[in-house]
Amino acid sequence: MGMTLDFLCPACGLAGSVSGGDDCGMVVGTTTIYCLTCQTLQDAVVAEELYAIPLKEIAPRCQKRKSHPIKLWNKDEPCPRCGQALLEEDPNGVVIMWD
Repeated sequence: MGMTLDFLCPACGLAGSVSGGDDCGMVVGTTTIYCLTCQTLQDAVVAEELYAIPLKEIAPRCQKRKSHPIKLWNKDEPCPRCGQALLEEDPNGVVIMWD
């Protein structure tokens, strides 16, 4: 079961509802990316048919346009936009469990 949390950068205000790194449900695997064009955090699908052999892997890409440049991000790294602070879990945010 995957989990989505609300993150917020205290320095620049970047916010997003993402897993904060690698995650998976019953059908897909995801990783968190930052789209340099859209300037948004997103969870990108990186694997489908998790029980298939061989695993069907997919390159992470922006949800809006696959040609947008991205960088991988996880919650233990500084803000992908400003680099000034670690993103914090929003204490008033929503936690979503997904399959």
